[in-house]
Amino acid sequence: MSLMHGTCHLAGMAAEYAGMTDPGRIRPNNEDALLLAPETGLFAVADGLGGLDAGDVASRTALTRLRQLMPASPPPPSDREPSHSRLAAIIAATNRHTYEQRLALGTTMATTLALVWFGACSALVAHVGDSRIYRWHRGALTRITSDHSLVHALCEQGALTEAQARQSPQRHVITRAIGAEAVVQPSIQAVTVAPGDVLLLCTDGLTGMVPDEAIAAGLRQHPSDPGALVGRLVLLANEAGGHDNITVIAITIRQ
Repeated sequence: MSLMHGTCHLAGMAAEYAGMTDPGRIRPNNEDALLLAPETGLFAVADGLGGLDAGDVASRTALTRLRQLMPASPPPPSDREPSHSRLAAIIAATNRHTYEQRLALGTTMATTLALVWFGACSALVAHVGDSRIYRWHRGALTRITSDHSLVHALCEQGALTEAQARQSPQRHVITRAIGAEAVVQPSIQAVTVAPGDVLLLCTDGLTGMVPDEAIAAGLRQHPSDPGALVGRLVLLANEAGGHDNITVIAITIRQ
C-alpha cells in the first residue's frame, strides 16, 4: 500500500502523521491493517494472527468496528478527555463484535490491536497482543507497551533474555487477542506528549525484523518527517528479510 499522510491538531498541538502497511517479501497475503482517523484523535494498527483462518478479515473487522464506535466528531468541551473506562468499553465491544464474526464465519480468526486516542490535552494508549507503541522524546526511544506474548512472560520470569526471545521459535505465540474469546483484557495507560515527540505504532513485522536500536536510528535520521520515517522503517524490515507483513504509523507532535 502507498504511504498515507496528513496534518491535524492533537492534544492542542499541531501534528503530522503517516502510515503504511506492506505485505513483506514472503507472505502473499497482507493480514495487517491500519486506521488513521485524526478527526477523532484515533490511530491504530492490527495484525491478523498468522496461520489462522481469515487473519486479514479479523484485522479489518476489528478496525472497522473500532472506528464505528468512536465519535464522528470531537467531543464537546465538557467531555474532551478520553477516559480509561470509555476506551475499555469500546475495546470490549470491538472484541465482542470480532468474536461474533468469528463464530458466524466458523473460523479461528483473531487479531492484535494497538491504538492511540488523543484528547484535548492528553492521550491514552491501549493494546492487545504483541503490536507495539513507542514514544520518541528528547532523543530517546521508549517502548510504552509490553507484549502480551509467551516469550515476554518468560523474560519477566527470567527464563529468557531479550536476545533469546528474539530467536525463540515461540516468539509469535501471543497470550491475548481481539476476537479469540468473548472477553479480552486490554492494557490501557495515559501518556503525555510534548512538541518534538513522536508516537510510533507498529506490528511485529517491523519489530521482529528490526531491533529497537535501528528503529531509534531511523528516528534520529527523520525526527520531524513521519512520512520519511515510516518509509525507512518498512524498507529496513524488508531488507532484513520481510518475513511478515509490516505496518507502521508515526505521529509527530509539533507546537
